[in-house]
Amino acid sequence: MHIPLSVCIITYNEEDNLANCLSQLEFADEIILVDSGSTDKTLTIAKQYNSKISYRKFDNYINQKNHAISLAKNDWILALDADEVISPALKEELHSLKVEDFESNSAFAIPRLTYYLKKWIRHSGWYPNYQVRLFHKKKGNFAGILVHETVEIKGNSKKLKNPLFHYSYKSISDHLAFIDRYSTLFAIEKYKSGKRSTIAKAILKSYYKFFWMYFIRCGFLDGSVGLAIAILGSYYNFLKYLKLYELGKDEKSISPLFVVVDSIHKVESNKAAQEDSDQVYIR
Repeated sequence: MHIPLSVCIITYNEEDNLANCLSQLEFADEIILVDSGSTDKTLTIAKQYNSKISYRKFDNYINQKNHAISLAKNDWILALDADEVISPALKEELHSLKVEDFESNSAFAIPRLTYYLKKWIRHSGWYPNYQVRLFHKKKGNFAGILVHETVEIKGNSKKLKNPLFHYSYKSISDHLAFIDRYSTLFAIEKYKSGKRSTIAKAILKSYYKFFWMYFIRCGFLDGSVGLAIAILGSYYNFLKYLKLYELGKDEKSISPLFVVVDSIHKVESNKAAQEDSDQVYIR
C-alpha cells in the first residue's frame, strides 16, 4: 500500500478486544480512536499503540463513526470495530494495492469472517458478509438508520479477497441480549415508517429465516453451531415482527416504548461498535 492511511475506531469499554485489533495496525499512518467514556482499561491500551484519542458523548453509531472520520488527517480511511482484526492475508493484500487501485476506486469492500462458539463460520449467511471499510473520506461516509448503518459511496468500489476477522458475541447470553435490543429498535423503526405486522407474519418470517440460513445458505455445513445460528436467526426474525405486531395492536402502547428508545440506544453504545449494525447477520 503506497498511500497514507488513517484507521478510525469507536470504543466503549473494549479492553477485551482492543489490543488484538490495534496490534495488527502497524502499517497505519495514524489511529483515530473516539471513545464515549470507557471505565475499563480501554484508553490505557489505546495509548500503548499511540492512538490519537478523542472523547465524544455517544448519540448514535452513524454520528460517532463520522466524527472519527472527520478527525483523520489522511484522505483514505480504514474504519474498524474494536472486535475486528486484520488477518495476515488481508494485511498482505492491502500492502499489494497499488496507487492505480486507489485512483480508480472510491472504496474497497472486505469479506468478514466471524468466530462464534469457538468456530469460524463460513456459511449460514454470515460469510463473506462484505463490508465497505476502506474508502476515501471525500467520497464516502456512514449513513442509514438505527439498526443498519452502512458506508455510502460515490464512485466505484472493489471487493478484496481476504477476510477481516470478527470476534463477535462473547456468549449465547450476549447474543440473546443483542437480539432483544435490536428487535426492539427494528420494530420501532418500522412502526414509525407506517409498517404493521401480524402473529402469522412473525411466524412465517421466522420459518423462512431458518430455511434461508440453514438450507439456502448452507448453515448445515457449519455443523451444530450452524444449527444454533439458524435457530437464533429464526428467533430474531420472530421477535422483530412480534414486537411490531405489539406496537400496532394497541396504538397507545407506543408512547412508553418511544420513551425508552434513547435508553436502549445508550445500552447499545456500551458494546463494541458492532454492528454492527454491522453485526446483525441474523436479519
